[in-house]
Amino acid sequence: MGKIYFILLSFIRSSKLITFFLWGIRIDSKLHKTFWDLTSLVIKKEIKNIKNKNFFLDMGCGQFALIGQFFKKKNVDSSVTSVDIYNKFVRNSIINARYNNTKIKILKSDLFSNLKKKKFDLISFNPPYVPIKRDKTEKSFKKIRYSGNNGTLITSKFLNQVEKHLLPNGEVLLGINTFYVSENKCIKLIEKNFKIKKIIRMRFNTSIVFRIIAI
Repeated sequence: MGKIYFILLSFIRSSKLITFFLWGIRIDSKLHKTFWDLTSLVIKKEIKNIKNKNFFLDMGCGQFALIGQFFKKKNVDSSVTSVDIYNKFVRNSIINARYNNTKIKILKSDLFSNLKKKKFDLISFNPPYVPIKRDKTEKSFKKIRYSGNNGTLITSKFLNQVEKHLLPNGEVLLGINTFYVSENKCIKLIEKNFKIKKIIRMRFNTSIVFRIIAI
């Protein structure tokens, strides 16, 4: 049963038609077969409930900047910036945003390295959270998936930097797949410097999203 679920999920996540149905975004060129993941869906669910955010950052936007584009379509007057560590993802996201006539800014940045003076009132991040010990094969774009020995290396770096990039009353949507990193481990990490305002879940989905604010 588990193998059938995985095959079906892989098909759904690589379908241009299903992606358009779920996200309202058309796919042009692609760099790898997976268009979105389970954590992205939970972030999307919460974005639908968020209004009055004028400056949005889509951190780790991937090959299409799906979350940045989705937010912009729901909040047409907001300024949206999407960033990724891979040049190829940035270029492909620019192509795809133009294909969808979505006017967002897309930049290369290793976390906030290229955004030193910019601040936002909403930042979303679907970080890599798979422990490196699970890396059994050579894959392209490994930094989108693997994150140190326990899966929290990049999340910790992000949490250490994000507060100075938040406007007053700014919020963060941080997504984690609890199949790889436990919810309790995430809570302990977040509550060092932030308050958890809300935890978002979906049925039959092992990913959760923490909506957090600075203490």
